[in-house]
Amino acid sequence: MATVINRRLPTTIARPGPSPMEFPEPSEMDSSDLLGIRLGLPIQIPLLARMGMSTQTGLIYLGTWGFLSTLFFFAGLGVLTFAGIQQMQGNVPLLIKYFANVQIQPPEGLGMAPSLQQGGFWQINMVLWAASVTCWAFRCYERCIRFSWRPYLFFAYVSAILLTSTIWVFRPLVMGSWAEAPALGLNSDIDWAQNFSVLWGNLYYNPWHMLAIFFLFGSTMLWGMHGATILATAAEGSHKEVAEIKDMHSGSHKSMLFWRWTMGFNANPKTIHDWLYWFSVGVVLSSAIGIITTGPIVKDWYVWGVDHGWVQQYGPMTRDAINGTPQKPAVGINAEVQPGIPAGQGGY
Repeated sequence: MATVINRRLPTTIARPGPSPMEFPEPSEMDSSDLLGIRLGLPIQIPLLARMGMSTQTGLIYLGTWGFLSTLFFFAGLGVLTFAGIQQMQGNVPLLIKYFANVQIQPPEGLGMAPSLQQGGFWQINMVLWAASVTCWAFRCYERCIRFSWRPYLFFAYVSAILLTSTIWVFRPLVMGSWAEAPALGLNSDIDWAQNFSVLWGNLYYNPWHMLAIFFLFGSTMLWGMHGATILATAAEGSHKEVAEIKDMHSGSHKSMLFWRWTMGFNANPKTIHDWLYWFSVGVVLSSAIGIITTGPIVKDWYVWGVDHGWVQQYGPMTRDAINGTPQKPAVGINAEVQPGIPAGQGGY
């Protein structure tokens, strides 16, 4: 009699069908909140069961800070939509068609914008954005304190706020103009990133950018390794990570032995999360330092790389042409050569 082998990976996470609905009861930790209510109804998404996930989505708890954050977010979204409609002269179908190309530009200088169309919409949206993310950070901190957790979630979220604040607020303040910040829009972010790199001498030569990429690739590798390991040993309870941290069982022991024997990576259910936390936070912290130093401290990362032996100088570029104000190249047969710049070569 032939033996039938079950090729399905053993796991305690995947379920054959939707799990029973869970309606959490209000807890004492919610009662002191001004708006301690849960919103929505739980729904089942059966497709998630095929991917080994829990199928219930919802409810969601907002609380006072979460409610204020959501309010500011939708207010900013409304301002952004109204500004886009004005750019398209009230033509909503045209706005939908060219949605990715709509750009809400910041004003020149550090003062108030002269009008809504000349940076006012951008400034209003930035204020609403700051209010929204700040309230959400307070919500995260308040939830951690209510559950008697150490506020690692709060600090991780603040590190992400630090990077975005560096790009949209801190660096423009140091540079002396809001126009140094990206415009609001989908393509405008990409345009700003490209122009930022070209204007300041190739951001790839920025050592803080290199460190951020190291942390980015390293964190994705660690997350993939960790997720795959837990899924592989979930049948032995390794997915119950909080319990495994306190009292390790066979799933965690096998996970630790596997990585120790295969690549010498000695981690347990707690320390792997330390690695993941610092690698992930390192991405945004390194990026923030790289952004704030570009311009105020380093004018050209290519020149910096040449001066410090990181980059080999290429081409007959003169140092004056690189460090000086970019000038338009000479055009035409009888055009005079600009002083200090070889013929046919512009400021960059």
